[in-house]
Amino acid sequence: MFDLFNLEYHILAEVFACLFSFILLANMIVNYIPHERRCRLFLNGAICSVINTFFNCAAVYCITYFQHIPGCVSTLISTVFFITLLGIPLVLCDYAIDISMPYSNKKYFLSGINGTVYTIFLIIVFLNLKTGWIFKYDSELGYVKGSLKYLTYILTSFYAIETLCVIIANKKSMPNRLFAIFLLYPVISFFLLVFQLLLKNVLLSGSASLSALLIAYISLQSDKKEFDPVSNLMTNHVFTKHLEKFKKNAVLFYVIIDNYENIQLSMDVAEFNQLILEFGKEFKKLSPHTSYNVSSKRFVSIEYTREQVIESYKSIKEYIRKVNEANKEKMPPFDVYYFGIDYVPGEKHSNNIKEIVNNLHSKAKMDDNHELVFCNESVLLDMERKHKIYNILKRELNLESESFQVWYQPIYSISKNKFIYMEALSRLNNTELGNVSPGEFVDVAEKSGLIEQLGFVAFQKVCKFIADNRDVVNTVSINFSVYQMMNPAIVKTVLSTIEKFNLKPSNIIMEITESIFIDNYEMVLKNMTDLSNAGVKFYLDDFGTGYSNLANVISLPFSTIKMDRSLVLMMEEDEQKTRFFYNLVSTLKDAGLNILVEGVETQSQNEIVQKAGADYIQGYLYSRPLPPEKCLELLRKQN
Repeated sequence: MFDLFNLEYHILAEVFACLFSFILLANMIVNYIPHERRCRLFLNGAICSVINTFFNCAAVYCITYFQHIPGCVSTLISTVFFITLLGIPLVLCDYAIDISMPYSNKKYFLSGINGTVYTIFLIIVFLNLKTGWIFKYDSELGYVKGSLKYLTYILTSFYAIETLCVIIANKKSMPNRLFAIFLLYPVISFFLLVFQLLLKNVLLSGSASLSALLIAYISLQSDKKEFDPVSNLMTNHVFTKHLEKFKKNAVLFYVIIDNYENIQLSMDVAEFNQLILEFGKEFKKLSPHTSYNVSSKRFVSIEYTREQVIESYKSIKEYIRKVNEANKEKMPPFDVYYFGIDYVPGEKHSNNIKEIVNNLHSKAKMDDNHELVFCNESVLLDMERKHKIYNILKRELNLESESFQVWYQPIYSISKNKFIYMEALSRLNNTELGNVSPGEFVDVAEKSGLIEQLGFVAFQKVCKFIADNRDVVNTVSINFSVYQMMNPAIVKTVLSTIEKFNLKPSNIIMEITESIFIDNYEMVLKNMTDLSNAGVKFYLDDFGTGYSNLANVISLPFSTIKMDRSLVLMMEEDEQKTRFFYNLVSTLKDAGLNILVEGVETQSQNEIVQKAGADYIQGYLYSRPLPPEKCLELLRKQN
């Protein structure tokens, strides 16, 4: 009978190591990310640790009770133990190489050497079944160590020394906390190695493996939540927590790389990651303990005065200038915006930092301002105004609202010499803020997620307007946004709304812009085709402001092309541009499309447009956008 407490070796440390390794393995499987190499390394290490510690304990029973256990079984169990023994040192060494040399080709060379050493060791282990170089079981003596009994100690030391050399040689590319963590591995390994040599009856190989595994686990979990793997800066998660605990007044310095994606596309992955890593290092110099990458292209540091922020701005701007100069042949220049925001704990605006940054960014892009901009009272007032507009929209976006209105601009038919239909235009009037311009409330709706609701409420108002005034109103065109066109239910929603107001699909013209097709061509085409087959007409809006593929335009179910006002202004500049405009109109008409020109404001523009052969004209020369009653009055007078 086997006695658990009378074994040749003390295995308590191994038992605990096995249990903890199993817990770590289970946790890793639950949180496993297949495409992350470090996750794969850690998973392999956890598997090795569980197997190694389990078979080490089993081997002790075989050694103690060798007379009662078949020699082949004992040999097999001990062989499995030796096969997995160097798994953890190998994994941790590769792990350290991957972290300290993330973008160097040398890491593959070093990993190859490590794999070769491990492969040679495995060959020796398998040969041991015949040679007994490492161990063998004697029928009289039991477990007998061979001439290579210290090979595992030597190779473990090799991996530990290599890890130490690698992290010291690449200290500059490693965060300090990772350098300290990985420095512990060789120290612990050497300590346990000496301890094992002095106390031969106490098994510690599993404890050494578990220690290494815990080091890898700590670094992995730390990286996942606290550090961005590309820039090596702390993440938004840490920034948010830090700011919540901040009790002093501070100034936040934001740097936004606006063309981050374009630069990324212009370089290979290793080059780009190295570029951002170097940028992260430079940015960290501004404020070593409070520098963060809060999104892929947004960087922020917490500083204490505006003067510090100004110095940081000068420093980072000069660095970016040098980077642009050095890389002008292989990448577009950094397009960077800089902002300073006063942070006062407890103040209302300090809880809306992200929104403030978004507002500053939008305004800077509009003004093309790449200098340092500090948040001022006007920014906060503008943000407060947008909040009020948002609340007004939430309240007023319904069919019965008197503030959310739809106005109409009549469209003139040249052939029929009269207004035959009109365009619907959303308005937000008579609110507590007075009349809010479309550019302002549409922008708020887009950024707050209300744009789709706004579009469909406007569509309902248009349908009701047509239904209530069938005697003079036949057809109305209305703009549909990309958000609406991407809605899977748009066909059903549009047709059911038309049916609800007892209209025909031909009463509705849907205007869409060319930008809708950039990323969503297939889905938009399907929705357009279904609606067109039902009888709804389509106009291409703002033609001339984007980059339409004419072949696509002609193949899509458009009945009319609506030319932007910019083309009208262009054709007045010289005779050559006028001829271009004529040729463009002629080409589109030859393709079976009608031409509507908007923005006609003068008689000379009107004459050129009519001479070019346009079918319809829209502009202030004929009529401004009108409230529903005024528009109806105009149409009745005409009739």
